[in-house]
Amino acid sequence: MTFKGLNNMKKKNWFLRILCALLFLCMSGLIMLSIYTLSAEDGYQSGSRSSEVTEVLKEEVQTRLESTPEGMQLSERIKSFIILHSPYGSDWNLNVRKLAHFSIYFALATMCYITLAILGIGKIGRIILTLLICGVFAIFDELHQGDVVGRTMSSSDVVIDSLGAFTSVCILTVISMIYSFFGFILNGSKD
Repeated sequence: MTFKGLNNMKKKNWFLRILCALLFLCMSGLIMLSIYTLSAEDGYQSGSRSSEVTEVLKEEVQTRLESTPEGMQLSERIKSFIILHSPYGSDWNLNVRKLAHFSIYFALATMCYITLAILGIGKIGRIILTLLICGVFAIFDELHQGDVVGRTMSSSDVVIDSLGAFTSVCILTVISMIYSFFGFILNGSKD
């Protein structure tokens, strides 16, 4: 391959990386917009929305999982585990709300981490920047939520949000390390 051909390939690769990074950056922005929009709902709207989701989940569990004796046993074990280990006990609505916090920040951290990886930021930099972005956004989101009628700020929500981001970063870092390890082995065996 000529130098000119190699240079064109590098330009195409660079363009593709930037395009992918912009795509994941846009998805991060959409998640942040979703978080901000949901936090802007007043207490009644927010409570109604989570109650609806909780009822749909209960209905799905009853129709899909609890339709067999084995499914019923599994359902009861899951419920017992949640009631025993959740700080919110059997308050399904509150458990669903906290799971939503965890999940959306897990998704935000995933998009941020992937964006930084595509841009070529090292593993340590990705970890620190992703956790910093998610942690700062969680704090500002709670401050914003405190200004909404019928809503309050909650430091426990910031902790749950940060745990979601931290879990995502841990999983993605392990995947990245495994990928790097196998890449090293495959590249090393070719030499």
